[in-house]
Amino acid sequence: MSQLFAAFLFEAKRVFMSTSIFHQYEQALRLLEEHEVMASPAEVHGVLCGLLCGGVSGDKNAWQSEINDLLNDGFALPAPVRHWLETLYGATWHALSEQNQLELLLPEEDEPLDERLECLADWVQSFLAGFAVMQQDLAKASEELREMITDLSNITQLDADFEEDDENEASFIVLYEHAKLGVMMAFEEFGQPLRPKTPHTLH
Repeated sequence: MSQLFAAFLFEAKRVFMSTSIFHQYEQALRLLEEHEVMASPAEVHGVLCGLLCGGVSGDKNAWQSEINDLLNDGFALPAPVRHWLETLYGATWHALSEQNQLELLLPEEDEPLDERLECLADWVQSFLAGFAVMQQDLAKASEELREMITDLSNITQLDADFEEDDENEASFIVLYEHAKLGVMMAFEEFGQPLRPKTPHTLH
């Protein structure tokens, strides 16, 4: 791992820990709308997680090229959006590698339940799209992960017309945690965890 990239990851971790970029949905939404990116924060983060869980290279040119293809017809995203994406990428990769603290970038819990469920379905759909770009042959996946992919596909088909009550709120939390578990499983099988290179010994 280069010193420059290691420094970037350290900064991404610092930003993640201090401001929790996963809980900045409205800020991300305004950024994307301002720069006319035709995707929601949920869709962007879902694609990003799918690429990471599918084993995309840590090289910035590689993963940004895939993002551009999936979200912007192959064109480079505006610089402020790229800067935000780089921070989101670093925080997400770190959380996946540590198997800890990953959150899905969705509207906050005080937003209407039907909106959060719709965004969860969009997140999962985008995750599956990003994952499929990197892993087109699911025969390589374990049986447990293949079953989980089916479960995730089912989430995308749910009716978002939920009443606001405690039972449905609890159901949403179960779906959210199940989706997060599927992401972790996929990353464990195909992702590239952070592994600093062993320094060379000078003789």
